[in-house]
Amino acid sequence: MPEDPDATVRLNGAAIAASVRGRSAAPCGSAMRAAVPPAFTGPPRAATSGASSSATPVSGPAASAAAATMRSSTARFLAAAAGGGVALGAVALWLALREPAPPPSQAPSPPAAAPQLSAAVVTPRARPGEPPAERGPPLLAEAEILAHRAAVPTLLRLASNPRVFVLDFPDLAAQGAALNRVAALIEKVGLPRDRLLSDIELVAAIARSRDTPETWYYGHDYRGTDLARFFALAERDGIALNPLEVWVRAQFERARRLVPEGDEIALISVAGSGPGMDAATRAAILRHELGHGHYFTLPAYAAHVRRVWREGFTEAERAAFRRFLDAQGYDTGDEDLMMNEAQAYLIHTPDPGIFNASHLGLPEAQVERMRDLMRAGAPLPF
Repeated sequence: MPEDPDATVRLNGAAIAASVRGRSAAPCGSAMRAAVPPAFTGPPRAATSGASSSATPVSGPAASAAAATMRSSTARFLAAAAGGGVALGAVALWLALREPAPPPSQAPSPPAAAPQLSAAVVTPRARPGEPPAERGPPLLAEAEILAHRAAVPTLLRLASNPRVFVLDFPDLAAQGAALNRVAALIEKVGLPRDRLLSDIELVAAIARSRDTPETWYYGHDYRGTDLARFFALAERDGIALNPLEVWVRAQFERARRLVPEGDEIALISVAGSGPGMDAATRAAILRHELGHGHYFTLPAYAAHVRRVWREGFTEAERAAFRRFLDAQGYDTGDEDLMMNEAQAYLIHTPDPGIFNASHLGLPEAQVERMRDLMRAGAPLPF
């Protein structure tokens, strides 16, 4: 396993569902999930961790129809734009026409220099060899990102840490269509790490987890290197990406151009309020995902988290987190993922309906001590 393996987030699905329904915590150790329509019901998730070389597809008309529905649902969020042109009027030549034509033997006069446009209407050009400046997405505070309501998928940028970019989706369906296949490659236990899932395989994987495409992940977060690998594998294997995945690739490339080469970036996501996502849950998910963005892009903060995990927590406390995350389908063999999720839940998930001490099976005072260890001296930009 690499020293700094790829990681992403899957929020506690059981607790989120309970939070949206009644704003109450889920029982400790439970793996309750949102109900799945019969068409998505599949065998239970494999209990072992690690990557397999293939995923078992669901066959038959139901799976094919589910995949087709997933693909078609993405197209309605695309936008198109049309360009225009500018025409210049002709310059009158009546002064030249007053002069008689020169005799055939006379050499023609050199052409007059073209008239120059006023500097006031000339678009500034980059110097030779310098690319034109690219306008980035708006820099917004967390509260402004939370207040934003995307009618179509939109890229935003965190003002306090401009290496963190936010993919704001209108709803959970659009978010899932755009990012579930990335999640399958990067983080989900029991799925291949060396290739992308086909549409049918992705439907099968979600069905086995007894989730739906909307609820498989309530929020996503990825390092720039995660996404670079995903799109490289898609190109290598000739995988046809759906329209929202193509949109994500364009936003990743745009974000990558805005940050100096060699500096890591993070792309996180949040979905609009709606069924399965009330306003309080959306706020908690955004805060949680921003915590992952800081972990990915602030080396000093990541080093602090690793030190607390290894030296501040007891083995019993680390084991409690592994049990909690295993119930949510995380790969518990990925130590970097465990540390990343621990910091995000402990200090970036304030809603007790989504995470509290009972989820770890530990006393509240002990979990509060773990929070204090993570907070103390954390080099965060707020």
